[in-house]
Amino acid sequence: MHVVPRFRATAVVAAAAMLMAGCATGPGLAKTNSPRRTVQAGAEATTSTEPSTKQSAQAGKPVDPSFAAERLRLINPCALIDKDVLQTVGTPSKYTSSSYTRCSNYMKDKGGKTLNITLDIGYSLTSTEVKNATKQIAGLKSGEQKLSNTSCFISAVTQESPAQAVRVQVSTGTGGAEACEPGRTVLEGAVRKLRGNPQKYSPPKGSPVEVDPCTIVDKATLAPVLGASPRALPFGLHQCSWTGQSAQMQIEFKTARIPKDGKFDTRSVEADLGGGVKGYQAFKDGSFPTCELVVVRTKDQADAGEIVEFIVAASKEKDLDRCQAAQTFAKAVLPALPQA
Repeated sequence: MHVVPRFRATAVVAAAAMLMAGCATGPGLAKTNSPRRTVQAGAEATTSTEPSTKQSAQAGKPVDPSFAAERLRLINPCALIDKDVLQTVGTPSKYTSSSYTRCSNYMKDKGGKTLNITLDIGYSLTSTEVKNATKQIAGLKSGEQKLSNTSCFISAVTQESPAQAVRVQVSTGTGGAEACEPGRTVLEGAVRKLRGNPQKYSPPKGSPVEVDPCTIVDKATLAPVLGASPRALPFGLHQCSWTGQSAQMQIEFKTARIPKDGKFDTRSVEADLGGGVKGYQAFKDGSFPTCELVVVRTKDQADAGEIVEFIVAASKEKDLDRCQAAQTFAKAVLPALPQA
């Protein structure tokens, strides 16, 4: 019996962190300005153990339309921790964004000590994390994980099945303040902004940022590798995996620095996908041999862009040309993606 691993964040591309003054946009994406609304930023977070009566565990539905996946995919996470939010806990610095859904600010607290804050939207929670979400922030069920006095993860549940959250990670330096308190304040402000009209991306032509990765792939594409009844495993807003018959297939949309030679991995070789489209595949042997195929979708003059990554993996005993299967996977999906 082979256990199929779940690819939570396969590192084909180590996207370079983008340091930007003001709201970061992520490689390959521009930002648009939405009309500002007056929102209460960083209001004191409640710690009530009573869950919100407005929440619903309806499968596939957010607890509030503001948190719908199709809306979140276009929201710039840096806009949710804008300076008016961060200034409630210290002195903001530059923003760093290395993915569609993550933004960080390595700032100082009010005493001039280290205060590092990272926000994720559409963050996938485990069933245990949902069960432990017994507090409340901005009307949402909330859970905390305190690793030490200097490190704290706080999640506000935005959807219960599959479970997703807005999550803040806070770390402080030696001698700094306790980490959870500023985290609650920042998360409160971020959720309030999310319910308003936060800044959105203005995607270039061909961008896959708005695509639901779980619905873009049909069963006929999966069946030859996984059988007739594969199980879908969504992760975040831009990744989906399917498992079945000692194998796994995955698609993920990412921001990335596009290498000049197209090689996202030292083992990458070029693959002709037809119609003038090239991919770059890397075979990785091991206990669960894997082929990873990357196709560039957008690229700007600074070589910042967006990619789609196709992965096919299977147990050693399975008779399967994994890279050929990855190419077939890509050829089936690419025509359905936005075209440049």
